Amino acid sequence: MFRIAAILLLATNSFGQKCIEYDVTTSITGLLALIDEAGYNQFIVLKANRPVCTIADRRDPDHPGQKNVREIQAGVYGDSSDDSLRERLERLIGHKVTVKGSLFPATTGYHRTEVQLQVQSVDPLDRGGEIALRTVKPVVPIREVGAYEVVVNAGRRLLVEAREIGSGSILAPSEQYAPHWMTGGEVLYVKCREGYALTPLSVDSKAKPLLCDDDLGCGFNAFPREPVVARFRCARED
Repeated sequence: MFRIAAILLLATNSFGQKCIEYDVTTSITGLLALIDEAGYNQFIVLKANRPVCTIADRRDPDHPGQKNVREIQAGVYGDSSDDSLRERLERLIGHKVTVKGSLFPATTGYHRTEVQLQVQSVDPLDRGGEIALRTVKPVVPIREVGAYEVVVNAGRRLLVEAREIGSGSILAPSEQYAPHWMTGGEVLYVKCREGYALTPLSVDSKAKPLLCDDDLGCGFNAFPREPVVARFRCARED
């Protein structure tokens, strides 16, 4: 009886709304925002118009119900066929929207909020969002150079710079020439763009990079206590 009463209590929040069950399709309105974790990691959150509560997962006691949830990490999961929905979600950052999808509890280091939202559709609620969907994004041309050097400064904030070897000219945006990603265990990897081979040059740090190879790139601990400055060369493969 106590368990049933607890579930019923969690099913209603302070606004008299029913709490949301995990893995059940629902709609939530709010503002889409991009959260930047010092350049190491970026993710999209839905800032709900009204606080959300969730019902405890009856199948897993490790996933209790959540109360007063105001920010929910929103993502599109699936293969490349969902790229158009991912782009739509990104275009609507900074705008009020209605998102249809299902909630689920955070389970890995990639999940940065306690409650996650698997997006099924997203629609703008303001004129600015409608314009953002219609606006053609400019394409930044990527220069084909023989070789370039990448400097990674992993300190309080991640800074990555790419320069053409020879001319010394900056190659921008750096993410196109030195893409980076972070594991759920907060290990940062920076690599060359596709078609270029990586050669480590130097590391200015008490700790050496965890790994450097062409497939993964060079690995570092994200958010290090002591800054790490590393350089590597990217040369076009024959």
